[in-house]
Amino acid sequence: MKTTVSHGIRRRVFAWLALPLFSLLPFGCMEKPQAGGDDPAPSGGDGLFILSEGSFNSGNASLSYYDPADRSVENEVFYRANGQRLGDTGQSMTYHDGVLWVVVNGSHVIFAVDPVTFREKGRVTAPELPSPRCIRFVTDEKAYVTQLFDSRILIVDPSTYSVTGTIETGMDQGSASTEGIVMIGNDVFVNCWSYQKSVLKIDSSTDEIVASLEVGVQPESVCADAFGRLWALTDGGAWEGNPAGYEAPKLVRIDPESFTVETEILFNLGDSLSELQTDASGENLYFLRNGDVWKMSASASELPSGPFIDADGNPYSFTVSPETGEIYVSDAVDYQQNGAVVRYSAEGVREDEFTVGICPGSFCWAY
Repeated sequence: MKTTVSHGIRRRVFAWLALPLFSLLPFGCMEKPQAGGDDPAPSGGDGLFILSEGSFNSGNASLSYYDPADRSVENEVFYRANGQRLGDTGQSMTYHDGVLWVVVNGSHVIFAVDPVTFREKGRVTAPELPSPRCIRFVTDEKAYVTQLFDSRILIVDPSTYSVTGTIETGMDQGSASTEGIVMIGNDVFVNCWSYQKSVLKIDSSTDEIVASLEVGVQPESVCADAFGRLWALTDGGAWEGNPAGYEAPKLVRIDPESFTVETEILFNLGDSLSELQTDASGENLYFLRNGDVWKMSASASELPSGPFIDADGNPYSFTVSPETGEIYVSDAVDYQQNGAVVRYSAEGVREDEFTVGICPGSFCWAY
């Protein structure tokens, strides 16, 4: 079983949460499938996929492919290969056993895409899928899907593209979300982000929640390091007046076996934190703090003195190359025009940039 999971799952969601839930559910429009695009996409393969959200409620999410070998980019590859658009709000991606799984939140759909031809292989749609966020394979035959406006975690059979079950979290429908998914051994860990404070522990063999751990206001992202430890990054509520609370964000290290907090590292009240992840070695942590990329050893007990990269533009998400250690940082510009991806060396030196779609928010490596 080979799986890589995208980074870049946080979105401009608080503006959405200010709207009534019933006004959100019908949004998104996907064009009907056609035989193929007028501008056929070139061949893809190993490399980096970039998912751009598009403009909210405009149905113009897009998929780009970047070949690190020759440093070339092809945009709108899904549309060019299929003659249809992804839909509204491209959310996240996972690569598993030769298939790219693309989650489109606003259009309530998950596409299975061939990473070489960019053609659709199938899609997951169901009444239980109002707001998908992330998909994570726990076996070759089973994947979990988290959601924004539905507190249930869905169980998906990838062979039939169907929802086969749900995991009840016990949180209120419509006011709670589950987000990132990390697997350590047989256990799956999910951070509950919007208006929540906990990380869930799920036994993947029984699909049951076995424990819940409170880590702070709004755990935004989670990852696992090379030493078998779980990390959670909270955003502290992100804005004063948040009903869940407002506090200094923090980085929390968790023992996954005992499911207890080992260490907490505090940031400043009002700091903007997101995108926690590791490099391929799992020995270094990376995250966005106030628009810059920070790097710290997973063995460190305190924050570095400053950022690793003073990022250009309007940084929105990033990824670390599993082969070279290069860092690719997306620039959302003004969220209305095409964005860019800026490439930095493994040492944090700016190298170049390339243009992608509107609001690039998610990366996924296919190898």
